[in-house]
Amino acid sequence: MKLIISVLFLATGAHCGLVMNTKARPVRSSTRAASPCLSISRIAGAGCATLLLGWAFQGVGPSPEAKAAMDKAPPTKVGGLRSALLFGGATPTVALYCGAKVRPESYAPLALAISEKLEAAGGSGGVLVLQSPFNVYAFKPATVAKVLDAYPSITCVAGHSIGGLWAAEFCRDLHEAGAWPGKGLDFFYMGVHGKGISLEQFGTVPFRKVGWSWASEDVTMQRAAAGDVQGYVARNTADLPEGGRAYEIAGGNHEQYGSYGSPGLAQGLAYKDLPATISAEAQCELLAAAIAETALRG
Repeated sequence: MKLIISVLFLATGAHCGLVMNTKARPVRSSTRAASPCLSISRIAGAGCATLLLGWAFQGVGPSPEAKAAMDKAPPTKVGGLRSALLFGGATPTVALYCGAKVRPESYAPLALAISEKLEAAGGSGGVLVLQSPFNVYAFKPATVAKVLDAYPSITCVAGHSIGGLWAAEFCRDLHEAGAWPGKGLDFFYMGVHGKGISLEQFGTVPFRKVGWSWASEDVTMQRAAAGDVQGYVARNTADLPEGGRAYEIAGGNHEQYGSYGSPGLAQGLAYKDLPATISAEAQCELLAAAIAETALRG
């Protein structure tokens, strides 16, 4: 970890206002030649740092099922929004922010399922899926303000885990800037990011409707609940703003919020999810129905 931080610090120093100490220092003469072993060790160290960074920064997914969904209904790449993907139509209603490290393609089955439900109810079915550069939330994804500039048709913002927290922060920034859209915004938070995250923050923004989904086999939820799932869910549901709704996904887990397979150390993630007791298709269907219900307007 120290090696990764050091490499990142050196690599980004020129871009973040880093001021180096340029005070002149005495030059000491030396007749000793550079050690070949030292040069080799430096090269090896740089190589290890590169490998570690590549491992840590790799994206997760998509699964074969997600790839098949995209082959059947190819999305449109939106370059102006950091390579966002638009599924299901040219006029999106929902903007969906990915979970950390998860490639946008991994949400193809969910985005298409949401789109189908919105269109079946007479709405506009497009779903815009957004992620940070390099799939890492150390870099900000496109803000909600930028998304609305490009697609003013969007009326619902959703996000998975930390992506939902970024989305909520962007919505709060929009409100505090006095740029809240006249037709308002709905919000949907998918899953749990970690212990100590309160859903009260969603009440500081004038969302029209708020939804939150929790899955019984989600390892991040289980850790946050610390053995008291019902108490945890009750507290979080009470923290939702007036009219907010919690959606239980019985048997679902964290990784099935998208379609990217079971992550682990091989994919640069230091956790292992709990096994789901329902299929990925069943969880996708339940989640799509919940998001569509939140996004639909009478």
